[in-house]
Amino acid sequence: MAVAVSPVIELGELRHGDETEPPPDPRRPPSRSARVAALLCAALLVLAGSAPAPGRRPSVAVPAPQGAGFLVLADRLVVADGPGTVGRAGRLVTGHRLPGGEPLWRFVLPTGDHALGLTTVAGAVLVISSPAGAGDPASTLLDPDTGAVRWRQPGYPVRTESGGVLFETPRADGTGTVRAVDPVSGRSRWSLPLPGNGLAYEVGDRGVTRVVLVTAAGRVEVHDAGSGALLRAGRVPPAADGVSYRVTQVVGDLLLLDGAPGTVTAYGLDRLDRRWSMPVGPSAETWFADCAGSICLRDRGLGVRAVDPATGRLLWTDDRWLGIDPVDGRLLASAPAVGLEMDLSVVDPRTGGTLARLGRWRLSGGARYEPALLGLRRLGEDRTLVAELDVPAGQARIRAVLPGSWDDCAAAAAALVCLRPSGGLVVWPDGR
Repeated sequence: MAVAVSPVIELGELRHGDETEPPPDPRRPPSRSARVAALLCAALLVLAGSAPAPGRRPSVAVPAPQGAGFLVLADRLVVADGPGTVGRAGRLVTGHRLPGGEPLWRFVLPTGDHALGLTTVAGAVLVISSPAGAGDPASTLLDPDTGAVRWRQPGYPVRTESGGVLFETPRADGTGTVRAVDPVSGRSRWSLPLPGNGLAYEVGDRGVTRVVLVTAAGRVEVHDAGSGALLRAGRVPPAADGVSYRVTQVVGDLLLLDGAPGTVTAYGLDRLDRRWSMPVGPSAETWFADCAGSICLRDRGLGVRAVDPATGRLLWTDDRWLGIDPVDGRLLASAPAVGLEMDLSVVDPRTGGTLARLGRWRLSGGARYEPALLGLRRLGEDRTLVAELDVPAGQARIRAVLPGSWDDCAAAAAALVCLRPSGGLVVWPDGR
């Protein structure tokens, strides 16, 4: 593990005995240079935490209910009521200026709605909500400076690679529509009817690139996510039960469908040509995932199998991993550790070999398109260590030692924002 020390918010002190690195491999003692580096890192953190820098601005409290949703957008903080407020008029979304936390605006959701989440589209705030307890979701775009409503659309949003947004409005039988909306005006660009449970997306670095529709009869349509244009149409063998496929996934440039019992077949999206088949077993919990150029096969238990997308040949297996995600060409793998904290490692997608150990962390946020991936770790005497996890570099850069326990954190250019388990946000100006 490599730990790079960046400026630390001076809110606590890292004391002797607090673990800042993963435990050494018991089969190979750490080298003298590694021990010296670890001691130097700890010493620097203690010095930084013991004497506040002159002129450092104090922390700022921002009201937020327990379990609130929040996001940081440039120099704005947006807070939405959490699930604990459902049924108690919990319909409020507020905007605040960073790093001072000054209130800017208030937006109240329609009567009966409660917030499901917050995201960003075209530099604005998108609030996803639904009627409490039941009902289809809706999405409302707010101006981040004023809170004014720009538009409101039915459906759950899916971001596209070109900067647009798709909305799914499924019905109970799996049919419905998928619509593309202009993120600035809210006007519909195109729409397509959904076959029963037969929708899949090809996803790029920043969002959906192609929309794939599959009917139970085996007709496949591939559409461009930006224009809606039909790129390819063809046929594959129909669903075995005549109703829907058990597996309908796009991973990389392959469409994966279950065929004969216990098998999945891969078809190329460009020509809908059959590439390979592989056995998957009877589990209904089996799914495939993009593994930075490889394809990973997962189920409910521990362990990952990675296959070559060109041939379906097994590349590697590892029984340790509970979760695995692609990040900038590498894999972030997690193994169970302590409570909600996971033992995180950086893994080579082609060989499965461990490239670096990041240590024990609970991932904060974790949205795929967030610029900074944060990890939280409980320390002794009710304190929390916060680090930025740099997966390509294989480093955990210490960001802060915070007093108390925290549910979630988000990093801005000039501040760190964290939510208490009991409710309430605290903003710490970075002061760099």
